[in-house]
Amino acid sequence: METKAESQTTYEQLLVNIVRTPPTERIAELLDFARFLQVLEMEPAALKSEDKWERLLATPAAQRAMLEMAREDFRAGRATDIAITDDGRLTPK
Repeated sequence: METKAESQTTYEQLLVNIVRTPPTERIAELLDFARFLQVLEMEPAALKSEDKWERLLATPAAQRAMLEMAREDFRAGRATDIAITDDGRLTPK
């Protein structure tokens, strides 16, 4: 049975191997996303505080992660057209 330390070393090696292959721009995006995950890990209470949550989502890493998720949803046909109501709210078309 693999120990926690051995498992972590295996994951670290897998990550290093993954990071070696993409172009520099993609590596920067991966680093930003890793920093975003690190912030979530260090501040789980951020999810309970609206102010902290807004600051977290304002980070470049979070914005890139959300953009990439939106792109994936759009490419997969999971996106919905939206309209803006008279009172400024968003609604599906």
